[in-house]
Amino acid sequence: MAQRLATNYAQAYFTMNEEELNRFVSLFTNEHISVEVKICENGDRDVLLTDQSGEIQLTFHRLGNRYSCESSYLIRDIQLANAMRKAMKTFRGHGIVHRIYQGFTVVYHYDEGSVVKIQEVTDDGEVSIFENAAPHAAKELENLFRQTGSECEIDSIRQETDRWLDLRNWAKGAAQEKLEMIDRKLCELSRRLFELEA
Repeated sequence: MAQRLATNYAQAYFTMNEEELNRFVSLFTNEHISVEVKICENGDRDVLLTDQSGEIQLTFHRLGNRYSCESSYLIRDIQLANAMRKAMKTFRGHGIVHRIYQGFTVVYHYDEGSVVKIQEVTDDGEVSIFENAAPHAAKELENLFRQTGSECEIDSIRQETDRWLDLRNWAKGAAQEKLEMIDRKLCELSRRLFELEA
C-alpha cells in the first residue's frame, strides 16, 4: 500500500459556536495532539496545533456567537492528519484536501463534513474515482423544507375554507341559490390544499 507523504488542506472552512469550538479543541487533545488556544482582544481564537513537523495556526474569527475559520495548511504527521479528518467530518467542514503519495495525489472534496468527490491526479491527468450528487439534492430538499411559504398558504386556505363552510351552513337555510357557487369555491380550495400538502 502506498505511503502518504503529506496531507495538504488546500481549502478548509469551519463554522461553529463556542461550545463546538471547545469540542473541536478537545478532539485534538484526545488524539494526543499538542493544542494551545489564544483568545484575542476582539474575541477571535487562535488554535495552535503542534506536531513533529511544526505548528499549524487556525484563526477562528468571531461574528456574534459564531466562529468561522478559513485556511490552508500542510500536514506531514499522520496522527494530526487523521485527527483533522475526524474534525472535518464531526464539525461538518467544507474543503479540498490533497493526500499526497509518491507519484500521485488523491483529492477529496468535502461538503458539510461528507466526501462528495474523489479524484486521483497524476502527471498524466485526472481520473474521477467517486462523485456523489446526492448531498446537493438533499440540500435542495432541506432548503425547500425550510421555506415556510407553503405552510403559510396552507394555513390561509384552511382559514378561508372554514369561512366558506360557515357561509354554506348559513346558505342552506337562508340562500340555497348560493350553495352551488360556494361548493365550487370549496372544491377549488380543497384541490389547492391537496396540491400543497402532497
